Amino acid sequence: MVKKRFLFTAGERLRGLRELMGLSRREFAEVVGMKTKSVENIELGLQRMHDEDFQKVCSVYPDFSRWITYEGPLDSTSVAWKIADSAQRAAVYLVQRYPTLLENSEMDLEEWRARHREVLERLREEEEREEEPAPPGEGEGEA
Repeated sequence: MVKKRFLFTAGERLRGLRELMGLSRREFAEVVGMKTKSVENIELGLQRMHDEDFQKVCSVYPDFSRWITYEGPLDSTSVAWKIADSAQRAAVYLVQRYPTLLENSEMDLEEWRARHREVLERLREEEEREEEPAPPGEGEGEA
């Protein structure tokens, strides 16, 4: 049995950072200078995150560079947590994907889902919007 090296894959950390910033895949890709399809493929585990992808993300979000590359600590204690709601959404997303994270808590999955119903609904709506095809003319050259 191979021991998992990280708690989260690079794609999961990338999605967590993107959601923490409150950005859609398209918006995040524009901010960091990546193709939207690359961000999507990395998040879904269909593509590895290459060195140049790490460089692009880390140059825009230097406080997260050690975390995004190897789950290291955040580099700034003054990271602006004005995005607390987004942080909660990212945490809910991770527990939704990995219910085993609840094993050491006193809450079962159904109770957790009831408590986070609104956040789960918003995440579901966002995922559905991202799955909708882009209007003609948008997203060209992003394959």
